[in-house]
Amino acid sequence: MKHAWRLLLLLAACDDALDQRLANITDTRVLAVISEPAEAKPKAMVTLSALVVGPDGPIATPPAWAFCIAPKPPTEDNVVVPGCLDDSQIVDLGSAATVTGALPKDGCLLFGPDTPPGGFRPRGADETGGFYQPVRAEIAGQFAFGLPRITCDLPNSPAQAATDYRTMYKANANPTLLPLALTDAATGATVSPDAIPAGADVTLTAAWPAEAAERYVSYDPGPQVVVPRREAMRVSWFATAGSLPVDATAIAEDDLATSATTTWHAPTTRGAAFLWLVLRDSRGGIATQQLAVTVE
Repeated sequence: MKHAWRLLLLLAACDDALDQRLANITDTRVLAVISEPAEAKPKAMVTLSALVVGPDGPIATPPAWAFCIAPKPPTEDNVVVPGCLDDSQIVDLGSAATVTGALPKDGCLLFGPDTPPGGFRPRGADETGGFYQPVRAEIAGQFAFGLPRITCDLPNSPAQAATDYRTMYKANANPTLLPLALTDAATGATVSPDAIPAGADVTLTAAWPAEAAERYVSYDPGPQVVVPRREAMRVSWFATAGSLPVDATAIAEDDLATSATTTWHAPTTRGAAFLWLVLRDSRGGIATQQLAVTVE
């Protein structure tokens, strides 16, 4: 029987102390499913890739890719409906490390604000006003899902707001990460990834350009106007050895910070280890970074 991996896809509330069971990589895990571009209109071409890791480092097994076309009722709380596990409700994209395919033409009908067939109600937007096309990655009989954002028209809004949205909205782009900085937690001195002292406390600093947190507009249904906003950011931390105090650090949309830090407690035994960062913006964009380290 095939199962779906648990995969964190969307930004959580701005909470620096999230579930701490996820940061340690003790089994095969899909850390991210990435779409380039991060947002596009139905029928547009996107390129898909996945960050797949395990206790020994990155895993190069190519996924089998597919778009899910099983509509999701508003009452369904899971990221996708069980129908996305059914091969009769997918658009097959083949198996490769990266694949390129056209987003299904009826994405805004099945997963957006347009009225879908079968008696389903239209989907509600997320808190940023977005809608998402599920994409499935299958590896060794396990499923993981990503959610490329799809650009749809603004539903149920005054004509002026709809016009403003069409002319002012900018599709999301994936953020970028600057090189991960490692410093001694006690002294602030730079630490070489090739010579980390066993048992050391190392400050990890993830940073991104200021423009990575993009400005955009969303619809406010109260006053029925389009309002300016700025993306929130979240960094998820992962390691194959040692320990991390938190799984993720969140930056609110009104916080202009362009970096986040945590402390990695290096293992007390010598050997190789891997660190990963996954940066997500609140509209579904993703950047990842990998660093191989040596503990001495």
